[in-house]
Amino acid sequence: MALNDPLELFLILVFLAIFSVLSYKKKLLDFEGVLIGNAVGLAAITYGPNPLIDFAIVVVFFVLGEIASNFPRKKHEKRNIWNVIGNSLPALIVLIGIIFFPRYSSLLELAFFGAISAALADTLSSEIGYYSKKEPLMITTLKKVPRGTDGGITLLGEVSALFGGLVIASIYFMVYQNYYATILILLAGLVGSNVDSLFGALSETKKMMNNTQVNMIGSAAGALFCMMLGLLI
Repeated sequence: MALNDPLELFLILVFLAIFSVLSYKKKLLDFEGVLIGNAVGLAAITYGPNPLIDFAIVVVFFVLGEIASNFPRKKHEKRNIWNVIGNSLPALIVLIGIIFFPRYSSLLELAFFGAISAALADTLSSEIGYYSKKEPLMITTLKKVPRGTDGGITLLGEVSALFGGLVIASIYFMVYQNYYATILILLAGLVGSNVDSLFGALSETKKMMNNTQVNMIGSAAGALFCMMLGLLI
């Protein structure tokens, strides 16, 4: 259901314009990344069952992701189109799916939240987990590995992933007051983040997949987790 209030639509378009300019000027996103970010935001207000809320969690994802990415561990590299696609494409596909399967809009809305939960959880896990005082453990072997190794996990990273899922789940609960679905979205963050780490260990370290593909799998895992268990609601 798209927005019907012209004022609300105008304000959102103004927000997107400001977001685009600041993201590009501050070198948070490159030009193509800005375009994809806008595409996800516009899809949320065009196809989302609850346009303002769907748009809001897209904003939350980008804002918290950039805050985490700009921690002072190193000079921040602006995200390009592939970074944004890797994190956002599954959520965008779910939203577009509402056009073709409107009778399942509630389930797809849940999957959309799950995809964003996984994407945010993975971003926070990667960026904040870097600061863990203990060395990461490879998710497949539980052996210590150097910081930044694909597939490495830390307790701090797992807690950060849980926090990312909690943020998105809390927004869902405030709107829908559905305890079961809220728990699914919370867990989708952990599931997606760890699926990302698993594929990072199995495929990215062996150059079978790149970071974009692994991020897409992690985000898609969050969406599928919510969709499959959401069928039980």
